[in-house]
Amino acid sequence: MTTLRPPRALLLDHGGVLMRSVKHPERMAAFADRVHALIGPSAGLDRDVVLGDIKAGRAAYRAWKNGLARTPAPRETGHRELWEDFIAADWPPAARALVGAEAVPLCREMVLAESDRTLAPGMLETLRLAREHGVRTGIVSNTLVGSLNRDLAHRFGTHPLLDVQVYSDETGLRKPDPEMIRLAARALSVDPADCWYVGDHYDRDVVCGKRAGAGATILMRPADRRDPKARPQPDVEVADGTELLGLLRTALAHGAGHTTGQEAAA
Repeated sequence: MTTLRPPRALLLDHGGVLMRSVKHPERMAAFADRVHALIGPSAGLDRDVVLGDIKAGRAAYRAWKNGLARTPAPRETGHRELWEDFIAADWPPAARALVGAEAVPLCREMVLAESDRTLAPGMLETLRLAREHGVRTGIVSNTLVGSLNRDLAHRFGTHPLLDVQVYSDETGLRKPDPEMIRLAARALSVDPADCWYVGDHYDRDVVCGKRAGAGATILMRPADRRDPKARPQPDVEVADGTELLGLLRTALAHGAGHTTGQEAAA
């Protein structure tokens, strides 16, 4: 495995790196029932229409996100904008205003309905190893509900091991805007050049790491899902958290007794 200079900070994407998701599309019907009950019969929308608009709105939101994936500084969609403009655009004004007013809890419920999340294998050990060696840690993630990810950090025991969490819905920015990584680096008092950034997408994570000048941009993706023609390419590829753990352990052992470039300059 490639040996890298040990980082002063390890920055991770959330979904696909720190956490794994199991999709549950069958649960969206119950969520649509909840929204249908919220807007009430006066809206004149039956439950199937509500469910169809939720699915269509989410699909349009995903397409919008993917369309901005390589732009220099993509903005994030607000919770109210998602509900009023993507999902409920053609609903009666009162119903549209109602879901807009309830957009934050509705987004949270929708994310919880869509999938179950578990901590990815090897990631807790990776965070612990970083902490043992004085490597700062953080999350840099595009997400619809950052507060939910913070709750998951408490639930799965990663919160004490994370020094900073930067989420797109809280900053209004989206990767691949390099400011996302720079925000985390500034919060940790390190230079991006002394950070590893680990993500699972070429068009937002690898691009973001390269734009930010990260010391190492690492793609976490199984070998059969890699694209050697994608540009830019990551510095290193790992299949999962276990390989990332090995990469970090090797770098720390190799770099023991050596200073980083920033420390040497000081």
